[in-house]
Amino acid sequence: MCPSRPLLFKPDGPGRRITVKTVWIVSLTCCLLMACTVSTFAEDAHGSRSWRQSAIWDDGNAEFATYEISWQRYDRAYNGRAIIVLVKEPWAPDLQVKADTPRPDGFEVFKFNHLRDVPTGVYTYHQAATVFLRRDSGELLKIAASSVEACGISTAQMRDQVLETHSYFDTQGDRTVSWPNGAWPWAGLPAVLRDFVVGEPASTFNVFGTLMTSRFPELTDKSWKLTRHEPKRLSVPAGDYEGVAIELQHEDVSMTFVFDSVSPHTLLQYKDSRDSEYRLAKVERMPYWRMSKPGDEQWYPLHLRDGFTQ
Repeated sequence: MCPSRPLLFKPDGPGRRITVKTVWIVSLTCCLLMACTVSTFAEDAHGSRSWRQSAIWDDGNAEFATYEISWQRYDRAYNGRAIIVLVKEPWAPDLQVKADTPRPDGFEVFKFNHLRDVPTGVYTYHQAATVFLRRDSGELLKIAASSVEACGISTAQMRDQVLETHSYFDTQGDRTVSWPNGAWPWAGLPAVLRDFVVGEPASTFNVFGTLMTSRFPELTDKSWKLTRHEPKRLSVPAGDYEGVAIELQHEDVSMTFVFDSVSPHTLLQYKDSRDSEYRLAKVERMPYWRMSKPGDEQWYPLHLRDGFTQ
């Protein structure tokens, strides 16, 4: 609160006096600085960028979450596991990779890793995508994705607004296309859509078809209607939360992402109209890169540990 009257200061030493005019100047300066701080906080607290600017990302840890999932494939549902990792890193703009140490020409990014492992009969799908976003603006910088299973390997990479895909399927093979302006990759939506948990949500949202796949039939984006629903209680294996649902609708297809109402808005649940689903099983802020010793896999709930760690 700004002072309503001049503050009284004691002399700072022999022969030094602080006049009333000086005190009023100091008081006015304090008021202006505090007003700016309050205004900035209000914008951060109620604006879409607040989760990215939170100091929680400066603690040296990553948000490490695992999900029990039901994945539609071959006209049936298969149970599997997904891992979502979100961590702040320094960026090397010339190489477009993580910098070993912060650089004068660099900036901070969020690295978002989305991994999915689903056994299907005698073989397992191992699919992953890494999405890099600028911390300050949320700008999409780079995507790398792959899908590996017994039939073959497919990969995709986007950098400098150019997408390259490599598939082993007939008529697809190796292709290069321009990345559509304003499009967001499906794999990164559990990070990108956090911008709309608070603040004014967008009414439409452009989503590029998933790159976590072995086939790339359509290398294009589509406009989806975005609707944010009122917070409501949600129970998932990880516990009970107040969740904020963000629904995307395109023609007869829908996707719903439910985020924790508390920043940094961890994804709690994902469901789509094709009956695929993610449900949060466990989440923790931790330096997961140090947890590579035998036995560290016990961090996972038992039903998500066996059969998925190799």
